[in-house]
Amino acid sequence: MPRKSPRIEPEFKYDYILYISKEFDDVRRQKFLKFLFETTQHFLAFNYDIDVDVKIDGRKLTFKILGFKPPSSPLSHSGPARFEYRLYDYSSGLYTLTFIKKENIKNTYTISVTDDKITIKSTPRKNRFIKINISA
Repeated sequence: MPRKSPRIEPEFKYDYILYISKEFDDVRRQKFLKFLFETTQHFLAFNYDIDVDVKIDGRKLTFKILGFKPPSSPLSHSGPARFEYRLYDYSSGLYTLTFIKKENIKNTYTISVTDDKITIKSTPRKNRFIKINISA
């Protein structure tokens, strides 16, 4: 009888992925920075929402991740949990992004926003739980 190999669970280096992009709102006719959070873990029964408290102090944005909440859509489907935040009225320059998990673990990044691109200037040295992907 063939031996059954043990199931190997994928190891995720990060808990969350943050996609940052520049977008245009057709209704408001205004540019904005879009911050889209996704969990690296996919859920089979529901597409949960990530509960995030956002605080803005000038060019310092703090995202406190409080946990998960039930999906806002009555239709259930699988996938990662998500949260989207739109920053209108932004200007070019350096922004400090701080992310806080429930356990009070902090990750602080510095990004540079110019008219044509967004770049990451600094990342945390240890205990990184969020990965940033920049979309053009």
